[in-house]
Amino acid sequence: MKLAIGIVVILLAIASLLAVPLIAHHEWASPDCASHIVMVTGPDGSPVECVCLDGALSTCFNPGP
Repeated sequence: MKLAIGIVVILLAIASLLAVPLIAHHEWASPDCASHIVMVTGPDGSPVECVCLDGALSTCFNPGP
């Protein structure tokens, strides 16, 4: 029984260590959604237009006509 508990504890520790980089990667600063359309820098460094609904970022797309 002690072996099973030890294995579960080790697996939970490994899972939490793997989850930290994933959570930290998604915690990037969101733009100020004071207006309906904001320009932000995309993951590749190019500008991206984003639409805000009710003060929250809704969707993003490449700028252009």
